[in-house]
Amino acid sequence: MRRRVPLNAVRAFEAAARHNSLVRAADELCVTPTAVSHQIRLLEDFLQAKLFLRKNSRLELTVESRAYLGRLTEALDLIDDAIISLKKPLDMPDRIIVGASASVASLWLMPRLHGFLRASPDIDISLTTFIHRSSIESDNSDVWICNWKTNLDRRVELLLEEEIIPVCSPDLAHEYGELSFKSLKDLPLVHVDRAKPDSNGQYPDWERYLREYGIGRNDVAKGPRFNQAGPAIEAAKAGMGAILGRSILIEKALDSGELVRLGEPYHVRSPYYLVSPLNQPSNAISKFRNWLFDQVGTRPGIYAA
Repeated sequence: MRRRVPLNAVRAFEAAARHNSLVRAADELCVTPTAVSHQIRLLEDFLQAKLFLRKNSRLELTVESRAYLGRLTEALDLIDDAIISLKKPLDMPDRIIVGASASVASLWLMPRLHGFLRASPDIDISLTTFIHRSSIESDNSDVWICNWKTNLDRRVELLLEEEIIPVCSPDLAHEYGELSFKSLKDLPLVHVDRAKPDSNGQYPDWERYLREYGIGRNDVAKGPRFNQAGPAIEAAKAGMGAILGRSILIEKALDSGELVRLGEPYHVRSPYYLVSPLNQPSNAISKFRNWLFDQVGTRPGIYAA
């Protein structure tokens, strides 16, 4: 009958060889140096071979044991990983990390997310928000929703396109006498200042928007300013002024009547992409991806420029 390898003895030898010290090996294994020495002798007896040369109380690996130390360390690491994995309950749900900007997460994704969790109780979601592109591209998110095409080795799919729509509160529109595009000549304005303004970018500011539509104002820069879309939307709902609302962020406010349209959407639509693993995504990621495309009513497919 084949004798079983004494794993405790193997661990003692590996720790002593790695530290080149019985004392430090004992500290790591929470035993005494005498116990480590006993385990090493037990392994030497099992192998019928010397593992250490003892010279003036110093430990020195034999040529043979030195050659196999790396493989032993790797094998013990694999055992440790397997044991740690066993700690996960069999019924513990899969978890995926989803990244989105704070405004998209709170105003577009969150109102829908309960539907996914209800339909997929075996999956948990961790939601992480970002402001700058670099923060999400260096993060460990499994999937993220963004308005740029990443250069990372990931699957990039066009998820939806949003419109830029001038809107304000119904009370403000009533105060200025009419609900129309022409009222933008007089209505107070609310501004969203972007981290990297671009006069030719996909999101127009009020100066560019009014210029392109032929509406002249000398006070176009006046009005409260915000660095995030969420607070700007709240300001508009409170009657502080009109905003250039992003359709995916203001859809609930429009449906509820908290905001009303002042005119037609801007002539340029802005794309949003779903970024996910390029090869062999997990079942949880695949479910979430398919659910997202169901939400927007489009078909998934790798983006082609």
